[in-house]
Amino acid sequence: MALWIALAALAQLITAGVVFVDKYVLVSKTHIGKPVVYAFYISLLSGFVLVLVPFGLVSIPSTEVLFLSLLASVTFISSIVLLYTALKEGHASDIMPVVGSVAAVATALCANLWLHEDLPQAFVPAFGLMVFGMLLISHFRLTNRQKMLVIFSGIFFGATAFLTKLIFLETSFLDGFFWSRMTNVVGALFLLALPANRAAIFSGYRGSSSGTKWLVVSNKTLGGIAAILTLLAISLGSVSIVQALAGLQFVFLLLIAYFFSRYFPAVLRGEMDHKGRAHKLGGIACIALGLALLFVV
Repeated sequence: MALWIALAALAQLITAGVVFVDKYVLVSKTHIGKPVVYAFYISLLSGFVLVLVPFGLVSIPSTEVLFLSLLASVTFISSIVLLYTALKEGHASDIMPVVGSVAAVATALCANLWLHEDLPQAFVPAFGLMVFGMLLISHFRLTNRQKMLVIFSGIFFGATAFLTKLIFLETSFLDGFFWSRMTNVVGALFLLALPANRAAIFSGYRGSSSGTKWLVVSNKTLGGIAAILTLLAISLGSVSIVQALAGLQFVFLLLIAYFFSRYFPAVLRGEMDHKGRAHKLGGIACIALGLALLFVV
């Protein structure tokens, strides 16, 4: 197995756990559970990359790298605000498959049109199976509002992955990683420009317990590790396949829901209900077959 595939798969396992902690915070009564507040702190925490500066590992970016990084930050922050709004209202195992499906399609379209990536011979049927599996898992228990949220979130996630690949084609991994994270911090500060956001963010910080704050920081640290693994995979391999491997995340989501729903009913209630179980199991089978076609054929 190629190293970048293993990195992408491990990133999806970590992300699955992070998603459920996100859901726990979002459904809590704390102010920090508001989507825009959560998105602000996630983007702000990207500033941890400043630790690279004293070691002389970062260089001044070119105009192209800076522009692509800023654009990627706009699409990233937009995607997570929309995603967390949808997660606050719906089930993770319904929301994430649709977001992943749309993101995978958006990334593949961009990569095929502008990067001319060499894809495996069985990419088209495998990709189709994985996307169908993602949609089947979600079984569309979404309101019209939620559908719009997840569709646009997926488009923005796909655009972020594609722009990140363009950054790595322009510069080294460390420089691309640093500037794509630092522009997230700039984006977080721009969220403060709107008075409503500013009031929610400051009240969210003051109104949340220290335990909730540490939970968010710890969870976002894990999310950061998953992001680094994903970025490494994107820099080393095919951005389309890395994005398609999001299908593994949904398998991990269902396994977590199955084993932990009795311990966290407020968060996981409805994730493994009998009504949707057949759809979700069928979706897992489609994803597994798609992965087999992708890497065996």
